[in-house]
Amino acid sequence: MWQWILDNATGLSFLTSVGTLFVWLFYAQLLLAGFRRQRQARVLVNQGWGDQIDSVCLVSNMSHEPIYIQCILLELVTATGRYTASVTDLPAQDRSSTGDPANAITRQGPLSSGNYMNLGSFRALIAQCSHACNLTHSDDRPVAQLELVSFQLTIISSYGPEAGLIGSTRRFNVSGENNERMRPATIDTGRMRNHKARQRMREWLDEG
Repeated sequence: MWQWILDNATGLSFLTSVGTLFVWLFYAQLLLAGFRRQRQARVLVNQGWGDQIDSVCLVSNMSHEPIYIQCILLELVTATGRYTASVTDLPAQDRSSTGDPANAITRQGPLSSGNYMNLGSFRALIAQCSHACNLTHSDDRPVAQLELVSFQLTIISSYGPEAGLIGSTRRFNVSGENNERMRPATIDTGRMRNHKARQRMREWLDEG
């Protein structure tokens, strides 16, 4: 056995070198994947506390570093068309004169890693958007009068390790009597990645 090893030392050395190279490439791939995950922003839009239109909208930052929320957009899909408006700033009646002045008037601002922001109830967000779009509705039952089919919430933010804007979006379907029930249309929050989406985000910010 020992003589066979000596006779084939050159070939065995070559195979050992190749095997070592593949092991190092494997670990390098793992390190690169981990590095990319750390640099990539991950923002989640979730529905909390029930499946009614009065449930709350939670925006969570699952990124490795803080993000800065620049703009929040809501698109309503109704029986008569699509309507989009910014819900970044709080309505005048919901603004507070106590606490942090910035938090009292706007949803814009930094969000630390692992933290979440409560945007308020979906009913309130829909009412704010419909008012901004000059849609006729009563103050107590805007969802039913809008004949709402679905709506999509888009979070535009900045993230240090990534250049440019980060777009996170999720659509919710509306159903039930008086359109009082809602469920996410997708199992996860989508990411606006392509050039067209980034250009649209810049247009939204310019319009806002």
